[in-house]
Amino acid sequence: MEKKLGILLAVSSLPGNHGIGDFGEVSFRFIDWLSKCGYAYWQVLPINPIGPGYSPYMSTCSNALEYRYISLDSLSKSGLLPKIPPHNKDTDKVDYYEVGEFKKELLYKAYKKFKKNHNESLHKFKTLNPWVNKYATFEVFKWHNSNKTWNEWDKEYLDYFKNHINPPRHLKDEIDFVVFLQFIALKQWKKVLRYAKKKNIQIICDMPFYVGFDGVECWLNRDQFSIGSDNKLFEVGGVGPDAFSDVGQLWGTPIYNFEKMKEDHYSLLVNRVGYLANLCDYLRIDHFRAFDTYYVIPAGEETARNGVWKIGPREEFFNELYKRYPNINLIAEDLGDLRPEVLELRDEFNLPGMFICEFTIFDLNNESTNRQLVYPGTHDNETLYGWYLNLNNEQKWFIASRLKVNNDEHLFDEIVKYIYQMPSLMTIFQLQDVLKLDNSARMNYPGTVGDPNWTWKLKDFNFVNEIKYPKPEWLK
Repeated sequence: MEKKLGILLAVSSLPGNHGIGDFGEVSFRFIDWLSKCGYAYWQVLPINPIGPGYSPYMSTCSNALEYRYISLDSLSKSGLLPKIPPHNKDTDKVDYYEVGEFKKELLYKAYKKFKKNHNESLHKFKTLNPWVNKYATFEVFKWHNSNKTWNEWDKEYLDYFKNHINPPRHLKDEIDFVVFLQFIALKQWKKVLRYAKKKNIQIICDMPFYVGFDGVECWLNRDQFSIGSDNKLFEVGGVGPDAFSDVGQLWGTPIYNFEKMKEDHYSLLVNRVGYLANLCDYLRIDHFRAFDTYYVIPAGEETARNGVWKIGPREEFFNELYKRYPNINLIAEDLGDLRPEVLELRDEFNLPGMFICEFTIFDLNNESTNRQLVYPGTHDNETLYGWYLNLNNEQKWFIASRLKVNNDEHLFDEIVKYIYQMPSLMTIFQLQDVLKLDNSARMNYPGTVGDPNWTWKLKDFNFVNEIKYPKPEWLK
């Protein structure tokens, strides 16, 4: 098998022992499987803390990792926990709240044992990662404000770091616990990265273009966003009507104040991209087009219909980024109804783009190139088999004619074969697609919030015996 194929699977979807995938043995087993099957890439989506509706694209912090991905089994092996029996091991759906409560209690016990002998390690981690103290403080302040959004906090918390340099001493234990979670999560993730490198598997992470409003970036840098003096958003992000939705997508994310950002060379955004890129081999920038033109919707709108497009920082941002990080490996998510300038910006910095077959197979004039990542569909699309089941007879006839297939019984196989053999820099299939799963295994429905989004999970590793594709004869 030529080494250009990859699998898209969120860490949360791995068959973990405790209700969710994690950075432990299940990641290593999955990497082993990828290597054995000849795959070269694992796209994991964002690994930052989840936000509202379980979404990793509305995170509370761009630098932090999701603590639910910490492997309890790995902590048991290191002696920080006794052996933890399986818990909701065979579930096919992640219950983020239940998993969070279950793990947090055990992780606090591990923290107490760790701190007795390794307190200096936490101090060193804080020194090397200056963001972590403020992030931990943010999380603890949320706990002490009944998990309200930061702009609803009591005054002493709301503007704390305008008046203080260090976190409050009386909350030190709680803050150090959050620091510990990040210390362990990063340590375990780096071990996954090292193992992947040993097995010649490259990791692709995702970076959402925007941050979540209820996150540490907005709390600490209000002047860098479209946040009024009343600490409320006066405009929000999304996209207008497109292939995903005829009313557009109303994300509700804060809009960057690019004029203000320009004053310090876009440092907040440059540092964000650079940090995340160091956690993987390739960083896929979601909604890349917003660097050229971004969509602004007045706060309070119920849909994204009434927004306007504004000009982004374009080359100025990327010139600053490559000054700081000249060897960074980026992928541009260049999907949607784009103006030519978006593609010009992508090509000026030699960034590979994306090609989605579910969108393009009916367009005879739209062919992939060797500078693109080819996907049947991404986490935001139907599974390939779910998409196929929803085709009407006319659409199936068109595809059969294009692929020169005479027997409908083999049409789906021929579609998969066609995608595998398309020109590409990489061809990335969702694991759901090589398992031929329908839309009951779909990962996300753009423009909607909550269950079933982000909850799909493998029950066990028996999937290795159920793989339908690729068929060896296709790849000769």
